[in-house]
Amino acid sequence: MTLLLQIAAFALGSYLSIRMIVALHGIADLWFIIDKAWPRVLAGVLAWGATTAVIAWMLDRPYQSAFVWGLLTYLVFYLSLLPLARLYFAARRTDRDSD
Repeated sequence: MTLLLQIAAFALGSYLSIRMIVALHGIADLWFIIDKAWPRVLAGVLAWGATTAVIAWMLDRPYQSAFVWGLLTYLVFYLSLLPLARLYFAARRTDRDSD
């Protein structure tokens, strides 16, 4: 049962990492109207950040470790996609130039 709960904590950490990244993307997505949208953007970032912190604080030690690993694993995965996306779009740009 402990392993199953650790897997669930890892999955929850990954999910909350995704939600936090989405909330942070709200800053860039709504930058053109940030003077009007800043309360919604700030509320999203604070809500997901507080949710993540409270859950991490409330979990017992083995589940807390799995939760933090879930957070970090998805963050590293997400950040690794950025250079790969640049390479992909650069290759697509050169493919169009050769046509």
